[in-house]
Amino acid sequence: MSTTDSTDSPAPVDPREGITADPTVAIAAATAATGTATTALTKTEEGFKPAAPVWTPRPHEQLSPEDKDPADLTDEELEALTQGETSHGVLGGAFAITAAALGLASTSGTWLSNMVYQRQQLIGSIASSGKSSAQVISAEYATPWHKVAMLNGFFAIAAVVIGIGVLIGGYFLAARPMPGWARAVAWAALALGLIGLAISGVMYYDLGIHTIVPPPASSTGGS
Repeated sequence: MSTTDSTDSPAPVDPREGITADPTVAIAAATAATGTATTALTKTEEGFKPAAPVWTPRPHEQLSPEDKDPADLTDEELEALTQGETSHGVLGGAFAITAAALGLASTSGTWLSNMVYQRQQLIGSIASSGKSSAQVISAEYATPWHKVAMLNGFFAIAAVVIGIGVLIGGYFLAARPMPGWARAVAWAALALGLIGLAISGVMYYDLGIHTIVPPPASSTGGS
């Protein structure tokens, strides 16, 4: 009768959870299942099992398959490209273009800002009837000017927020790398938004802009 040495038999492994009394066997099982070497184990009452994977952001230097040289593509990336499984940056590109449009609007103004200016000017004209020259200038010029600056500032803030969101999502949160054109548009939107925000601040606080000052009232006296 043949006998089997108990020391030569592998430690029992729970196939449902990968639990084993031998940590070496647990490491080998986790490596075989994931394809990558691991030394992270979790000790339980029954034994050892592989630890849960930890999420890490995608590194900055990782390029999108669309941006790589064909000679540098792996077999999986080449297959994904041919089957259309890689991200074409549709969603991120749409947000980036929207942010760029908002940034451009904040620097050059829109028909909405012109309408707001004319409306506020009309309101000031009605409210300043019969008032002094300084009050007329404030109501018909300064207040509409500041309203337009506020509106353009809102456009600029929206462009900056959306642009930063697209860049952060593309670099760290996206499941697939974002194409280079979408990142370029997002950076352009961020730059336009910051420029528009600076212009709006200059307009609102009248920095370097000479305000209209009414001439002093002339007085006539009789001899």
